[in-house]
Amino acid sequence: MKVRGHDGHAIGRIVDMNRDELIVEKRLLRRHDYLVSLEDVREVRRGEVILNHGRDSLFFAPREVTPIRH
Repeated sequence: MKVRGHDGHAIGRIVDMNRDELIVEKRLLRRHDYLVSLEDVREVRRGEVILNHGRDSLFFAPREVTPIRH
């Protein structure tokens, strides 16, 4: 599933999840995976996850994790 910020900008895509968090893949020049709390999810709409914040929030308080293989 694609992940978008509250402003509609694409953030990445869900590559895995655990009980409390989504693992979101974001690619720029290289791949980064971030943990996003389920509490940060505003809604699921038309097959996309919409977050309560924008894409820049991943960089202000990054919760980067080692990319998983998929």
